[in-house]
Amino acid sequence: MPSGNFDQTQRRPFRFPADYYRASLSEVTPILPRWVPIGCGTASAVILVLLFIGGSLLTGSHLAEFTDLVIGTSLGELRSMYAPDVMQYEKDRFDTEVERMRAALRDGKVPMQNVQPFMRGMQSSIADKRVTAEELEALTKTAHDAAEGKKKGLK
Repeated sequence: MPSGNFDQTQRRPFRFPADYYRASLSEVTPILPRWVPIGCGTASAVILVLLFIGGSLLTGSHLAEFTDLVIGTSLGELRSMYAPDVMQYEKDRFDTEVERMRAALRDGKVPMQNVQPFMRGMQSSIADKRVTAEELEALTKTAHDAAEGKKKGLK
């Protein structure tokens, strides 16, 4: 019967981590095949390079084009969420101001920090899946302010 002492040599079906790391390389079989760390390292390096290239491409006018694309895509969602109390003239006024802001954004007349309050307001309006008349009025005002070059709403 074993005494329970750790110094007593018994054949175990596994190795303790300390025994694994203490053993010489000739006694230890690798846990993972050799290609795994090389492949994962290469993949992470490629991802980092792609992130840096993507970041450099999105500077300057490309960022404005990308933001215009995001706004255009989000407007489709926003228009389907109008509450019944939103009147047609409010919708038309909103569309006019947003198109004016987007045109100025594409032409480089509006800095990105002026569009930020509009994007934040649009995000909060879309979050509850319902756009009320008050929310639409606030969005119309922030789009107008952005197109005019006012920086209201930034923190």
